[in-house]
Amino acid sequence: MKLHVCALAVVVAFPAAVGAQEMQKVEVTGAKLDQRREQTAAAIVIGAQELQRQGDRTLADVLKRVPGITIGEGGAGRSSEIRMRGLGNGYTQILLNGVAVPPGFNIESLAPELVEKVEILRSASVELGTQAIAGTVNIILRKSAPRARQEAKLGVDALAGALSPSLAWQASDKGEGYSYSVAATASRVSAPDWRVEYETVAAQDGPSGAPSLSRVSPQLNFNVARTASVAPRLTWNRGTDTLASQTFVNLYERSIGVESHETVLAGAPTQFPDNGRHVDLRGVLLRSDLTWQRVLEQGARMEVKVGLLANPRSSDFEFHSLAGGIRSPDQKVVHADIGEAGLTFSGKYQRPLGGGHALAVGWDTGRTRRTQSREEQDHTTAQAYDERYRGLITRLAVFAQDEWELAGGWSLSAGVRWEALETSVRQREAGSIAQRSPVLSPVLQGMVKLSPERQVRLGLARTFKAPTMVDLIPRRYTADNNNSATNPDTQGNPALRPELAWGLDAGYDHYFGKDGMVSASAYARRISDVTLPLLFKDSTRWVRTPSNQGRAVAHGLALEAKAALSAGWSLRANLARNWSRVESVTGPDNRLDRQAPLSANAGLDWQVRPGLKAGADLNYQRGARTQVSLVEASSVGSVRKLDLYAVWELDSATRVRLGAENLMRKDTTDWASADIPGGVQRLLTRTDVSPTLRAGLERSW
Repeated sequence: MKLHVCALAVVVAFPAAVGAQEMQKVEVTGAKLDQRREQTAAAIVIGAQELQRQGDRTLADVLKRVPGITIGEGGAGRSSEIRMRGLGNGYTQILLNGVAVPPGFNIESLAPELVEKVEILRSASVELGTQAIAGTVNIILRKSAPRARQEAKLGVDALAGALSPSLAWQASDKGEGYSYSVAATASRVSAPDWRVEYETVAAQDGPSGAPSLSRVSPQLNFNVARTASVAPRLTWNRGTDTLASQTFVNLYERSIGVESHETVLAGAPTQFPDNGRHVDLRGVLLRSDLTWQRVLEQGARMEVKVGLLANPRSSDFEFHSLAGGIRSPDQKVVHADIGEAGLTFSGKYQRPLGGGHALAVGWDTGRTRRTQSREEQDHTTAQAYDERYRGLITRLAVFAQDEWELAGGWSLSAGVRWEALETSVRQREAGSIAQRSPVLSPVLQGMVKLSPERQVRLGLARTFKAPTMVDLIPRRYTADNNNSATNPDTQGNPALRPELAWGLDAGYDHYFGKDGMVSASAYARRISDVTLPLLFKDSTRWVRTPSNQGRAVAHGLALEAKAALSAGWSLRANLARNWSRVESVTGPDNRLDRQAPLSANAGLDWQVRPGLKAGADLNYQRGARTQVSLVEASSVGSVRKLDLYAVWELDSATRVRLGAENLMRKDTTDWASADIPGGVQRLLTRTDVSPTLRAGLERSW
């Protein structure tokens, strides 16, 4: 791949500062408010203590309480998704130790015990990358502790009569010139659920008698996941040099079974009214980083990191009929193997320049090779498929940034990042695809401290969202049963272009008391070449593919408050409101797909007595109808969750945890609709929701 050499310069002029001080890098090691308030860019840092406060089983359960973050439910066979500003589907950049997670990474497989801290960046970062139109979530794995320590946790969850045990262990120590830590977790999660699908076709001009098609399909879903993870870290210190090795290994298996029985109220049945399907997923995620740091003269620093990725995974799928209550031979069988291996090489040089300036320059490169084979036997059509492809993603980025500290409480960060992505795919007997996307992203951040307790931030950045390899491959994935406008086949689009965006962020923080604060932030994004689904009928089958369709705008605000009400009571609350509009889609409700318009959290912590603490959290996400495209619409139901927890310290080293999640037990209702010749087809899904009860024992020594 040819890569052009790009010379970049950023010149920022401000009135001369009197008594400007030398800029020093702020190392964020926890979630204290004084660390959050020192950074020029808007960020929220959640430390290990807060991550484990309520004994949550997954990191997703913790992040749902962060201002402006919502968790998109994964559903059967799909991973849950972290969304900032209500935007998922690639708009939110998810990093693990500063490197993008691989496609399909399941946030539910990551336990809080494996994580040192989580950094939530509301604006772009030239160092961490600008593929972050909505923002960045950077998950930092456990680091070495300052003293020898071991801790073990044993827990069990109960959901709808199914038990899910979990085990976690941590150990750390240090010696002369070295330190280490190891965190390991293992769990088996069983999550059955019941849902009902209602499918109808009605006249397009509104109520005009009975629908021409009406089907009701109760479904029983079985979902069992087994996960084991280990995250060792070893650090050596020799004079001015530090060498750190960080590894993360995640082994997972997931079995998903669905049994469906259809009742026809009007019209014709599907090809398989009573059916079942089963899928087994297996995989290994290995990430290993080696980082070398050196402290140079005059306060300069040098850092170089080499990283390896291996993510082989496979799946087996089968679909069968249950006509007459008897299971038929498999109607469709699919076996797929995916191999993903990558190498990253990055580095950074930092140096104070005097006059309050601190310069940072660096590079970030990566190369990922992906292979996939998919063997399908479809006995309903007597057809067999053997599809294989090889793909390569190459990334090169260079960046420069000037941190400037001025008198009067002013600080400024001005930087630029040039990044080039090249994706190439070679398919057997189907030719090759190649796409190259160079993007230049300037980033400007500023902060002024109005007083020691009050500060204002403002940021401007250009960001982008690159299409994934799967989105580019024109491979057809067929529906198992009942291909329709609301259950179409899907395929990629080789002509898909990256989405580009300009963004503005602003924020105000006011600190008071020991841990009290109120904060308000706002954002605006203007996105070009926005990706929307394109639904069409190819001969006798419905197909959906992604396509670039003009511009979109998004804006919103978030409010946050923390306060100690008394010696034993503390309050946490936040609220986020989001708006968006896609210009090529006629309104109303022409927002970006599945964007949560409103989310809110309220939490109360109570120190009942020494050694006993309890608390409650109320989480709310407002659902909304979305006009996805000119012919498609969807609606996501509102979510209300009430969680309780209690921690009892039996002694200085032993704790008992009790908890309950989703006590409000509000069922969820989602629907999707599409305009078809002569009417509107609609598929509504109602899912039964059960509370989860949790108990755990913790011991440290």
